[in-house]
Amino acid sequence: MYTIKRVAELTGIGLSTLRAWERRYGVVTPQRSEGRYRLYTDADIRTIAIMASLVSDGWSASEAAAETLQRVSGGVERFAADGAPSGDGPTEGLAELIKAADNLDGPQVAAILRNGLDPAKGSFETLASSWLLPALVGVGEAWADGRLSIAGEHLVSYSVQRRLAAAYEAASGHATGPSVVIGLPPGSRHELGLLAFAVAARRAGMATAYVGADLPSEEWESAVRKRGAQAVVMATPRLTDVVVAQAVVDRLRAAHPELVIGMGGRYQDHVEHVTELGHDLATSVALLESELARARRASARRARPGAQESSDQHQG
Repeated sequence: MYTIKRVAELTGIGLSTLRAWERRYGVVTPQRSEGRYRLYTDADIRTIAIMASLVSDGWSASEAAAETLQRVSGGVERFAADGAPSGDGPTEGLAELIKAADNLDGPQVAAILRNGLDPAKGSFETLASSWLLPALVGVGEAWADGRLSIAGEHLVSYSVQRRLAAAYEAASGHATGPSVVIGLPPGSRHELGLLAFAVAARRAGMATAYVGADLPSEEWESAVRKRGAQAVVMATPRLTDVVVAQAVVDRLRAAHPELVIGMGGRYQDHVEHVTELGHDLATSVALLESELARARRASARRARPGAQESSDQHQG
């Protein structure tokens, strides 16, 4: 057991901050000695370290607390195509990936990712859904339970981000179809699942504009207008993303009533007036294509009476 002073020394977090995190957010609930002094366990220290890492990465204290509690309670985010829960994670290469990450062996991490996404094994959509994104769950769990350092987890995340970004650029020649803006709502930063979706959407021929994480509400409307977008896709991988995502959706609905709005992520069913895209890359892209086709047919039906009336007036 550790005193609060010792915990502060081990984590680098000030005494007042530790007390505030306990009092305001319930991140940890230390035991009390007979003299009523706080006593912390190893698990408490690990929880505080996760919270501190998230805050250091730019999360607000309330968001970091919610994420920390989710991780330590076994609710580590399980990403599929859009940051949503998936099935059991992969076993092939996962132990090697965690070991390489913990050793900060970047070339080995890159080699494992390259092997896992080898085109000879299947399509990008299949491999990303069945191997890559579940592997990220395994990496996140290893970090949450102390088997992987924060630096190791970051190394994997950035390696995956670079690989997905390269795949996204490589698919640019296919992007001749409908315009789609893809990104995360304000404050949301879990973007690897959504970036994988952007790759799949571009490979399917959509003219995607990937705007990344934490896009302010007003920028969504501007992006749709500038791109002449027929659809937007965002995700809610965390419960705290729901409120801000709903605000963006409501704003877009008011400005662009005919816009197709696709929603992925673990909490996609908490957002109203959207098309829930599910949890598989290929299926999600196919569903978005179907919704875009439906919207085009509806638009054509609305335009047809006006076009006929104009033609009648011309003939008259």
